[in-house]
Amino acid sequence: MKKNLFFFLCILLFFACSKKEATEMAAFYKSNSAQLLTDEKEMIFHIEIRVGHKSAGCNGCVTTGGNSYHVDCKGYGDYCVVNAKFSFVADGEDGYYYGIILNPDEFCDDDFFLMPNRSLYIEGSNGRFLNIPEQMTYRDEETGTFIFYDIFFSDHQMFENL
Repeated sequence: MKKNLFFFLCILLFFACSKKEATEMAAFYKSNSAQLLTDEKEMIFHIEIRVGHKSAGCNGCVTTGGNSYHVDCKGYGDYCVVNAKFSFVADGEDGYYYGIILNPDEFCDDDFFLMPNRSLYIEGSNGRFLNIPEQMTYRDEETGTFIFYDIFFSDHQMFENL
């Protein structure tokens, strides 16, 4: 009887932990995700990126060039999630792209942006990721949009998304 009860509790605990992990992963992927909106020739993605946090108690939330900096919340709500549409263009270097924000007002109000490393899960792709390396990004003077460089795709998450 005790063995059966112990076995039942172990199974129950396993499924409870698995469900919690699945919920946490779903929340993680939702706040760091990309959704392909067009065919692969044009490659326009809707992206959601979690960037920054409130300044209270911050000792540096974004690491770039080996130094930690505070980046205040970019985006709306408590989760600092930025929504934008990106157009991707091959960079000339095999496997690398640059991404152009399509709407100048969509991503950030500032003239420059400290972009942390991000791996964005591509929804419906069976485990593909769009990876944006850390970089200081500036608005293009002519279009007013942000351009991100050295973007690449992978079959696994390349950055921790801290």
